[in-house]
Amino acid sequence: MSYFKNFKSVTYCVAQWADHIDQENLKKQLDWLQKYIGIDKVYLETYRGSFARKEQLQMIKKILKENGIEVSGGITTVTPDLDEKDKDRQRLFETFCYCNEGMRNRLKEVSEYTASLFDEFIIDDFFFTQCMCQDCIKEKGNRSWSEFRLEKMMEVSKNLIIDPAKKVNPKCKVIIKYPNWRESYQDTGYNPGQQREIFDSIYTGTETRHGAQQDQHLPRYLSYSLPRYMENVAPGRNGGGWFDPFECDRIDSYLEQAYLTAFSKCKEIMTFCWPAIYNNKRVTPLGFQLSKIDKILDECGNPRGLKVYIPFNSCGDDHIEDYLGMIGLPVEPTPDFPEYKENSEDSALLVTQASWKDPEIVSKITDFVAQGGKVIATSGFMLKAGDKLSELTSAVYENKSLIADEFQVSVSGLYGRNYIKSREAISFPMIGHRNNSSWSILNAGHGEYHESLIMYDTYGKGKFEILNLPEMPSRIVDLPAQVLTVIRQELLGNGKVWIDGENGVSLFTYDNDSFGLYCYTNDGCKPVDFNIHINESIWALEYVKDQEEDNPWRPKEIRPLYVREKNHFNKCDESVFHMRLIPGDFQFFKIKK
Repeated sequence: MSYFKNFKSVTYCVAQWADHIDQENLKKQLDWLQKYIGIDKVYLETYRGSFARKEQLQMIKKILKENGIEVSGGITTVTPDLDEKDKDRQRLFETFCYCNEGMRNRLKEVSEYTASLFDEFIIDDFFFTQCMCQDCIKEKGNRSWSEFRLEKMMEVSKNLIIDPAKKVNPKCKVIIKYPNWRESYQDTGYNPGQQREIFDSIYTGTETRHGAQQDQHLPRYLSYSLPRYMENVAPGRNGGGWFDPFECDRIDSYLEQAYLTAFSKCKEIMTFCWPAIYNNKRVTPLGFQLSKIDKILDECGNPRGLKVYIPFNSCGDDHIEDYLGMIGLPVEPTPDFPEYKENSEDSALLVTQASWKDPEIVSKITDFVAQGGKVIATSGFMLKAGDKLSELTSAVYENKSLIADEFQVSVSGLYGRNYIKSREAISFPMIGHRNNSSWSILNAGHGEYHESLIMYDTYGKGKFEILNLPEMPSRIVDLPAQVLTVIRQELLGNGKVWIDGENGVSLFTYDNDSFGLYCYTNDGCKPVDFNIHINESIWALEYVKDQEEDNPWRPKEIRPLYVREKNHFNKCDESVFHMRLIPGDFQFFKIKK
């Protein structure tokens, strides 16, 4: 029996729990999970520093299958010291040292043991190394730590996990789960650009928890953007998104991880892990909410958004796409430079500081713009550029800061301006340009000195645009509502849908004229009023049903406030709708022509 149509609801059982649970408690806990979530599949762990006994695993597997639940295996690549000499190896989280023969043999044993019990298993996201012991230093030689670790973990993947597993069980499929800290993959040996070629499928960590109260920098939109990135890493082979209840100080902090993971069209929704979610109040609304999202996804096509180019093994402007996503820009990160497609969302591209990992980035963006595309470069991209972009723009980073609390926003044509004051000053990189060589459409500063936040140059058939963002990226949300609106409208000019107003709402767009909205819960949050803009003349927005029966308290559609016809300043017709969202709520629509 499957609880959901558009995805499988799955959970994970850690080895220590599996080794001690008895049949009576297993059945009692399973009843609770089925009542509040609805579990379609379980990943049953064989090893997490110690082995779970075979008889225990077989007992759990039998009971789960009797209840119609699919069962696969799992491993976590951590290990205690195997001998006295290992105490000199300083390893974060007891991860393996892959230059140590004893530990290498242990991992091979783990893979063989797991493959003997399951036709599929997943590797939890401790499959990395930051060991810098004497053996690692010696084997690294003159290579950088990134070069050494990327090569080492490819060798380990093949020789210690995949090949031993398939030798024991040729039918066995091996899944690698990538963690939520994408910007650090190359520094710890995660190598999706090459590992996608040898693993049967991949999986994505979508844990974001409470952004201000945990030890990683994880904007919450990551729960959507990272699985989209991973889907572009291995199209059709991103198995699912995986999140947990840890460091979630409120129920909505937990639930929105599930919402955004589902909105990204993951095939599996992983609630880690069985002992952590059992009897956990944060989990109790999950099944109810997933059933609503499952119904909504019946009407949604494939996710679309502004392409963001993030090459493999890159960092810089870390998570800038997520901060933009949290102010209402739907984004689609990709590890591959996209082809220009005329008159489509693929005719616009955002490049960030990470894009400089590509040694051919300048020629690629020049060709993209010349063909008629629009490339938007972040200020982080410009910090790395130096004089390399003189073919495209007069703009250059001036190695100083712009402190701004006043903003000049273009309105109603070339010379119209609104002047807005922010609550407090915000620091930006100083990016200068030559007047009337490059043109500014959004300025900021103080008193009689202002510089550009959005400027552009025309080149060939297209446009090169620069988006200057706060030096502290989370301060994007402190920009005045009118400034955020200009950013959304300008960056999504090639898209069909955009929103105005203040921050706190994410927009999710799909390729079949459907889209969704989610309002975040923050400290001191309140309902958000804003307008939805559709770049064409339409009759109405139709609510996407989230349940079988009609809700008599909600209309089936909303009509536009007004429709603005195409003119000198508007490239197309525009239909505008008013919307109000309560924090923690989502709403989806179909465009009705």
